[in-house]
Amino acid sequence: MSTTSFNDLPRETTSEIFARLPVKDLIKSTSVNKAWYSLINNPSFISSQIRRCISNCHDNSLLIIPPITSIQNYCSLISTDTSSLIEKFDIPFETRSRSLKMITEVHGMLLLTDLHTEYASKQLYLWNPYVRRHRLLASSCFRKLLDDRNRTFRVVGMGFDKPTNDYKIVRIVYVRDDKDKLFADLAPKVEIFSLRKNTWRKLKDPGVPRLVYDHGVYFNGSYYWLELNQLGTERANGCYGTEMRIMSFDFHTELFGLLKVPDDVPCNLGRCPHKLMQVEDSLALCVIDAPHRDKGNTRFPFCIWLMRQENGVVSWTLRFRPLLKYFGSPLGITKNGTLIIESFRTNEHDETCIISCNIKSMIYKVHEFGIARNPISQSFFDVSTVDALFPESLIMYEGGKSLLKFSK
Repeated sequence: MSTTSFNDLPRETTSEIFARLPVKDLIKSTSVNKAWYSLINNPSFISSQIRRCISNCHDNSLLIIPPITSIQNYCSLISTDTSSLIEKFDIPFETRSRSLKMITEVHGMLLLTDLHTEYASKQLYLWNPYVRRHRLLASSCFRKLLDDRNRTFRVVGMGFDKPTNDYKIVRIVYVRDDKDKLFADLAPKVEIFSLRKNTWRKLKDPGVPRLVYDHGVYFNGSYYWLELNQLGTERANGCYGTEMRIMSFDFHTELFGLLKVPDDVPCNLGRCPHKLMQVEDSLALCVIDAPHRDKGNTRFPFCIWLMRQENGVVSWTLRFRPLLKYFGSPLGITKNGTLIIESFRTNEHDETCIISCNIKSMIYKVHEFGIARNPISQSFFDVSTVDALFPESLIMYEGGKSLLKFSK
């Protein structure tokens, strides 16, 4: 009687089985035999695994990146259901000021930088914690300009250019003029980093339309930042103005654009800034509205607007407006619709509090873990950054070498 082993299965079946395994098990499997090594390191398989992980990312977890790595030199993957630690990732590099913040995450690859304003968005780090691969991007087309921290304000985004099968990083350098004004007489400079070519290049006549807040989100081939048309005093982080737009950058056409926000959205970015995020496969804008009294209790409306764009026409729909018991800053939303906020109510450990609320069931959870106050600035504005849609992918992995590929 003949028997069939795993190696006798069709290659397509074997690939389908492997694609469902956790990344750590996949990497271990490469040492079993040459056939498995060849299959798992095949660019086509890696592309398939990345596609699967994007659609099946953790829907109940939160990746927390600490602000001060000299105090905590690891990132934590936390369950939003139980507050328990799922996994701990040691940070394999050290920034100049030993502080860290995440700029964005694309397909499981984190783009991080120094939290300190002197080095922020100047030195960039790519890191996939699951495959333990990282990369420092220290060069620039504008090195001398970036070294003059008093003259520049830098904004960075990362995304995937599907038609060219390339990941790109865009860096906008705003330069102060003789009157100490940003985005006035001196046009911003822009450079693009291609991960396939491993080079920076200048973008000619970029036509940057606005000065933007330095936090954004990647969605569907473009990167988006909130803009503030400031009056009088120029403030790079944005506080008050008369109108607001969303500035976009298309990673394929390499063109900037502007989108209007909903008419009912207030223009100020105060202590709790508006938050761009991805919700239900749409670009979303989360806005904290004025407090609401409900049966003697104060509730805080978190308005979540979803954007639609058809034939170049942008429209917004108010999809959710949960009245939350807690006031705080929106950090993100998980795939299953759990809104993560950072409450400004502190505890005896001098931490802010993380609140999760499913915006459909309105089930709250106050988590035992918190986000530590930055001991350098004694401020809650420079806190840990989080990722609520962190997938487990093989990006940056190929036989122990860096790989940055994705299928067309």
